[in-house]
Parts: sequence; structure tokens; C-alpha cells
Amino acid sequence: MQISALRAQLRSALLEFAWDEWAQMGVLAAARRERRWAQDPEALLLLTLEVARDDPRLFDEVLDWLVRNEPLISVRRLRRLCDGPEDERLATAVLEWVKRQRRPRAPDRQLERMTGEAEALFLGADLPALRTDPVFSAVGFTRPPVKPSRKSREPDLTAPINFAFRLRQLLGVGARAEAVRYLLTADIDSASVADVAESSGYSKRNVQEALTSLHAAGAVTLAASGGEQRFAVDRSRWAHLLDLEPDELPAYRDWPTFFGALRRILRWLRRPELESLSDYLRTSQAADLLDLVRPQLSRAGVLMSARLGGERSWTDLEETIEYALVWLAPGSGMSSRPAAFEIIPDASEGEWWRLTTAAGRIVATSAEAYASPAAARAAVERVRTAPQHLSFRVMPDAGAYRWNIVAENGRLLAASTESFATERDAERGARDARDLIAGTAPPSHVSSKSIDRARRHVTLRPDGRWQVQAEGATRAASTHATQADAERSAKRQALTIPGGAEVIVHGRDGRMRSSEVVTQG
Repeated sequence: MQISALRAQLRSALLEFAWDEWAQMGVLAAARRERRWAQDPEALLLLTLEVARDDPRLFDEVLDWLVRNEPLISVRRLRRLCDGPEDERLATAVLEWVKRQRRPRAPDRQLERMTGEAEALFLGADLPALRTDPVFSAVGFTRPPVKPSRKSREPDLTAPINFAFRLRQLLGVGARAEAVRYLLTADIDSASVADVAESSGYSKRNVQEALTSLHAAGAVTLAASGGEQRFAVDRSRWAHLLDLEPDELPAYRDWPTFFGALRRILRWLRRPELESLSDYLRTSQAADLLDLVRPQLSRAGVLMSARLGGERSWTDLEETIEYALVWLAPGSGMSSRPAAFEIIPDASEGEWWRLTTAAGRIVATSAEAYASPAAARAAVERVRTAPQHLSFRVMPDAGAYRWNIVAENGRLLAASTESFATERDAERGARDARDLIAGTAPPSHVSSKSIDRARRHVTLRPDGRWQVQAEGATRAASTHATQADAERSAKRQALTIPGGAEVIVHGRDGRMRSSEVVTQG
């Protein structure tokens, strides 16, 4: 996918998401869908300020909403969630603009003016520059002056998405409301001060004071576990207080971490010099970006396929964005379980298992066959339910590298089906495979009729060579410098099989490009 197409895909999805979220929070717009999650107002605001640089109307509607609802926003928390100077510039301009609209007679705070050439706030917009807003100009952005339309509404506090505002009305805008929101909505039994602080955007000291005061008031419980204080809430009592059933409490999502990763990706794709980079440099920089954002996305709960690494890092970036957008808007058509364990029968050897992505790419296969489906299923469950107890070891393999999964007793459990050009790429693949395993469903059994071991697949390897691989095999039958050479070899192999075989050629992105049944005569 071209840079412009990938950027447009991400931008369009984020704008659609932002409009839907703000429409449910009081912005003058129609929401196309309603979600059961609790939104994070400050995290959403930071994402929207960046995304709405491509949509001036959304930017100004959010400004209008802030003029009406500023008391519900934590300025302190907003600044703590800023990730770098771009976030800080946008937040500073918006907060100062809103303050001057709400309190026009208050003394103007002199903003520290940016040095250097100013940039247009709205990207690609053909707007007149005869007059500019002085607040935005002070931080280095040019935009026409804007006045609030006064059309925004107050949030509907009964809507799940506005749960944060409801708690702020009850407990005040501060660490107490954020602590309770996390304890009520996260899928946890209890949490430490550090857990709550990481989620809430407040310092550990502020969170400790908030939780201590809530405990003194009988609103939360406190228990010691291994010398650590852990806090919990009685969800039934809180739900009764809020006139809800316990199962009506909204769902938690780690929006600050997730939105922070998306802003990094979007800003990287917007870099004007990206188009002029060579394929090698662009791929290398994409790999560096993924090193930063994939741990964030994983921590936020996004399930992703294992990385291909090396020359296929651009494909890695495309897949990472795809999985992030699925997590952003569930039900968009892509599988919500991007990885699966499958048990494969082999008439001569027994039962094998393999780990696959949603796209069907085989990531790893078991190191041995098992006597029965039940034994293979039990082996999968030991791997699937306790990946933290497994070792992922990178080993040299014929000039390349592979990773193995090793049990605590040193027994080899599985090996990667793909080889990697460098040890670093293999280590990346191993880390991503561990994350992949953590999100898989219970294993499924694949009928032997669905696997045609005569079928040959031509695919691109992570080291840039092309391989011919029999369906269901764990190793390539042959490797080649070009796709054409690999396709010719696959057809020669098909001719040696009684009755012939199907040859499937995959493109660089892994998708099937052609299929041909090759037979003698």
C-alpha cells in the first residue's frame, strides 16, 4: 500500500471515530453508533486535536464544546497526558483560547511566542490568511479567528461513554474520580497505587492520597498482598448508588496509551520527506516506529500478528494499523481474534499444532507430533494459558535466524516457520509471537480434508528470498532469488506428484496472486 493510501486510511478511520465519540458527548453531530465503553475525555481531546487538523469543522466543534463544558475537563491531567511538544502546543493554544472565551475580562496570559516560521494549523486547507487568531499564532499555528457557535450540549451523564463526567460530578475533577473509574470499569479484582496511577494520568502521590481518603470514607476497600497495598471497590454498591445494574457498568479501555500510539503513527505518516525516501530507508524507519508503538498498542490490549521484520517492515506497519483500527471500531469485518491455534492431523505421524494469524499466515508449529487430538490439545493449552512461563530463544539457521519456544524444563515445544535475516528481527518476531499467544482462543481441530499436502505455495521470506512450501509443512522445499524462479520450481515439483497439484503464488503482501493446477500432459 502506498504511503498516501495508508495515511488516508488511518486519517479517515480516526476522523469517523472522533466524530462518533464527540457526538455522544454533546458536540452538534449525529452519532452513527453507540459504544458501551467509558471514554477518557482528556485522551480523546489530544487525539482529536491532532486528527482534526484534517477537518476544521471537527476542530471548531470541539472548541465550541469546550467553551460550554470546560469545568468537566482536567487541565492538569490533559497536560500530563501530552506526549511531546506537538501535543503541548495544541493543548496550550486550545486551553488559552477557551479561557479567553469563557472569561473575556480576565487578564490575558502572555504566551511564550514560538520562534521560527509559523505553520498552518489545518493541513491541506485553502484558508485565507489575511487575519489570524492571536492565541494560535503565539504557539506557531496560523488559522483564521474563530468564535464559538454555542450549539454544543452538556454530556448525557446516563450514557456509558460519559461515565467519567458522571463520576466527576460526584467526586470532583481530580484523582479520586479517575481512581474510582478505573476500579469500577477495569477487568480486575483489585489494583495497586501504581496500577491506578498509570491509568489515571496522575502521580502516585496524588493517587495514594485519593485512595486513602476514599478508603477512610468507606468508598473503597484496602488489603495488603505481599507487602503491597491493593485497593478494590464493591461494584454492586457503586452500581446501586449510580442507579445501574452491576453488568451495566461501562467497559474500560486504556485510551491514553492507545491514542498516544495512534498519534505517533499519524504524525510519522504525515512527514513530507517520507515520500522521497528510498524503499530501504522507509522500511528501516518503519521498523523503528514499530519498535515504539507496538509495545504501546500491546499494553493497551490490541492483539496483533507477529512481525515479519527486515524488508517486510512496511507490511508489518500496514498490519499493525489494520489491527489497531479493528480494536478502535469492533465489528468492522475483520476477525476480533487475530491469532488461533489449530490442530493438524497427519496420517503417518499423529497430530501437530500450529499458531496462525487471522490472515492464515503460519507463525509457529509444534516441535513434535502427538499420539491423539486430546494430547495435542492439552499441549496447546499449556502453551496458550501460560506464555509468561515459556522461553523464546533465537537460534542460527542456515545463515538466517529462527526462534523456538522452550518449556521451563528445557523441552523444545515449537519453532517459528519463518526465518529472519538478522538476530534482531528474530527477537522482534519472538516478542510479537508471545503477545500473539496471549490473545488466542482455545484450539480448534482442522479436518485433514481441508489440508492438501500436495499443494505448493510460493511466498516471500523475511530475508527477501522466495520459497516453495508444501501446505502444512514446517520447512520450505526450496528457496530462490526471485518469485519467477520459485514459481517455476513449484510447477516442477507439482509435475512429480501423481495427478498433479495446485500451485498458489502469493504477492509481497502475502495475499494470493494466482492459482494454477499443474498436471502432466
